[in-house]
Amino acid sequence: MGIMMASFVDFSAFPGSNAVHGKLSDDPTALHNKMVQGIKASDYRVPSLLSFAAVYSCTNHVVPNLVYCFYGRCRVGGPKSLPCWRLYHGISLGIRGHSRDITVVNKAVSGRSARSYWREGKWTAVQNSLKSGDCESRIGLVIIEFGHNDGGSPSTSDRASVGGEGSDTQTVTLSDGTVETVYTWPTYVGWMIDGAKSKGATPIVSGQTPNNPYENSATIINSPPRFVGYAKNIATKKGVPYVDHFASSISLYTKLGKSVTESYFPQDHTHTNDAGANQVAWAFLSGLKCPAAAGVLSQYVNSVGQGAGARC
Repeated sequence: MGIMMASFVDFSAFPGSNAVHGKLSDDPTALHNKMVQGIKASDYRVPSLLSFAAVYSCTNHVVPNLVYCFYGRCRVGGPKSLPCWRLYHGISLGIRGHSRDITVVNKAVSGRSARSYWREGKWTAVQNSLKSGDCESRIGLVIIEFGHNDGGSPSTSDRASVGGEGSDTQTVTLSDGTVETVYTWPTYVGWMIDGAKSKGATPIVSGQTPNNPYENSATIINSPPRFVGYAKNIATKKGVPYVDHFASSISLYTKLGKSVTESYFPQDHTHTNDAGANQVAWAFLSGLKCPAAAGVLSQYVNSVGQGAGARC
């Protein structure tokens, strides 16, 4: 069995980065202050927030894969090679130079919903890439998060699911003439969960993140979209870990206040800048410490990541 190790990420290994030596504060407010001074997270060589220890009893060391499947909306203006949640590739999970590490695979695609991600075969490609959990394979962990692009009616949107959490369907004709049977949101996510399990991987369902919760309001607005509840319910039904990314983000934004939070949304109420992406990922680490997450990944958070604190 391996032991927990603090580690460093060299961002020079990532496209588009200009690495310099630096330190990541475990205080999100201090991190924000660095951001607004024009110092991006991608410009730092920082302690990784997650250090992974080997816990598999195999002769050959097994290097896990962590796959992200969701919409690409967490930051704007970055390199096309890192379309979303660059923080997870770098600070959180981008451990380099270790004999015992984890491979991060970003399968997030901009503008996709659970329905379109499924219809376009993107989930099928992810599932086919997963390996069974034997000693010759990589153990798979898959984070599944959708919601921002899933609203509306299937009659007018090629991304919208049928409303509700049941087995209802609706037949529609797409603009190219394709006839499609549309299912409910939990049906698509449930299929993804089952598919990951069938390959020996561990699916982790994550609730969608909030839009700017201070938009047009002096106080924070805590109104989870229906997909947050859907995500929690399907995770419970399937018996898999759930990270309430919405609640943990709202908790953090409440602490940071209106002025700081709104600075993370310079373009619109949905897409964050680099500083906001850091906070969104920080909130994910906080959500890992909540009971619904069932301890998944959290056992590997090092001393820096522990500063996130539980936000349940």
